[in-house]
Amino acid sequence: MFREAYAIVEAAYPQGLAKLKFNEALKRVLDLLVTDLIEATRRRVAESGAASVDDIRHAPQRLAGFSAELAARNAELKSFLSTHLYQHPAITDDRNRSVPCLGELFAYYLRIPSAMPPFYAELAEKEPRHVVVCDYIAGMTDQYLLRRHRELFGAGRRTVN
Repeated sequence: MFREAYAIVEAAYPQGLAKLKFNEALKRVLDLLVTDLIEATRRRVAESGAASVDDIRHAPQRLAGFSAELAARNAELKSFLSTHLYQHPAITDDRNRSVPCLGELFAYYLRIPSAMPPFYAELAEKEPRHVVVCDYIAGMTDQYLLRRHRELFGAGRRTVN
């Protein structure tokens, strides 16, 4: 799927920078997937006769999803990414650094919820704190997580007491 999108971009912009061509091809793949998801879901909902959210929730099968063709192509893409990207040393190195930091940030924010942005700090007063902290951290990119960890604990320290 990506190779096809990249070939189209390459043909249209042969002199373009590789990074920009990569980004454009990626946008095209994402657009294809999202458009198919929306259209296939809309078609299934219409065919099901669902008239309410409850009808959709109680449908005998899931209505939201890719078309059969794109589901197969997406599975192929996931398999490729798992084999060639997710296990790449640059990715695994980041993940190996991020996991301990994630645990330390979780413990820190659990103890000191006021260290989170005001919205989350206030929510932690009303909702289960561990859920709010989890939601806050889940919204972080790996790079932001590592930066917050460095800001709170310094570059060398990795334990929270």
